[in-house]
Amino acid sequence: MFERKELEVLEKFNSEGNFVVSLFLNVSPQERKRSGYLSKFKNLIKTLPEDKISSVREDIEKIEKFLQSERESFKKFIILYSCSKKGLWQRYDLNIKLNDEIIIDKTPYTSPLFDILDNYQKYGVLLVDKRTARVFLVFLGDIEEYGMVHHDHVPGKHKKGGWFALAEKRYERHTEHHVKMHLKDVIDKFGDFLRDREIRRLIVAGPDEAIYELMKMLPESIKQKIVGRALIEKYASAEEVLDKVMPIINEYEQMKESETLSELITRARKNDNAILGIDDVMKYLRDRRVMKLIVPKDYKIEGKVCSSCGFATQQNIDCCIECGGGFIQSANLIEQATEMALQNGALIEVVKDEKEKSLLIINGGIGAFLRF
Repeated sequence: MFERKELEVLEKFNSEGNFVVSLFLNVSPQERKRSGYLSKFKNLIKTLPEDKISSVREDIEKIEKFLQSERESFKKFIILYSCSKKGLWQRYDLNIKLNDEIIIDKTPYTSPLFDILDNYQKYGVLLVDKRTARVFLVFLGDIEEYGMVHHDHVPGKHKKGGWFALAEKRYERHTEHHVKMHLKDVIDKFGDFLRDREIRRLIVAGPDEAIYELMKMLPESIKQKIVGRALIEKYASAEEVLDKVMPIINEYEQMKESETLSELITRARKNDNAILGIDDVMKYLRDRRVMKLIVPKDYKIEGKVCSSCGFATQQNIDCCIECGGGFIQSANLIEQATEMALQNGALIEVVKDEKEKSLLIINGGIGAFLRF
């Protein structure tokens, strides 16, 4: 996983005039069969100018050796940054796919990673009982445990009967006090975690009694982030926690996807800072007015793009209606729209659910919320 602060440091890396290699490569299990990803890497190298290849020869050899020797540790996608002359070597593994590309420049190419942070949500998971709390971060299908809070001073259960029966209520109050102190410490530390990691969605987990007490003490600012609850054993492995929370995350993401699409269509019909259809979307992208682009997963729209001004359309016309220039045929205007949105700093939401995808396709195949 990666954090914004970490990327900001990488973005400011001083190469002192040397070139940095930034590699984005699909290394999914399908690509690892017969080392297909290695062939793709070599083909990417062939697209580079010879003078740039010569300047980063050491980095290319280092990357190729790494790709050959570390394949068993790969996930679906790998990002590598290398500048051997200045000691830079940074690796990121993702469980999502991006475009394969290699960039050689004086600075690391970090825009796709910043785009991921802007367009994908992080989920915090708080697994709590009366003595212990564990904190996890779920992001892009991965899970990482960030820490544990444990208080040994919380009294355990005692057998009832005998002399203890006389002091049972006093003991219960004593226990309740320590549990509250434990939960207060957990909430303080967890609040810091949510702020530091920019987490806006939260899942709570644990036995009913502990969750009940926790909910009574949580501040409203944290309660508003809760999207679900799971019953998980306190000593569960990170992988077991991930298996429990992913259905909650997927269901919530699908609900938000449906809400977003419904809002888009409603506002577009009212002409309320929202649009549908590739022609209008491309126009507002050129004007840098798109705040969030909404596109269906794995869907293409064929059309034409003006070679002079970038005007794009599905219309059957011979010359650009804005500048009179000639057209170039495009097999996928949605891909071009996505690239323009990234360049403009717009958010991008990909509609994955088949039902919602069909609804978006019926309503123009693409849409956007506007800045003003």
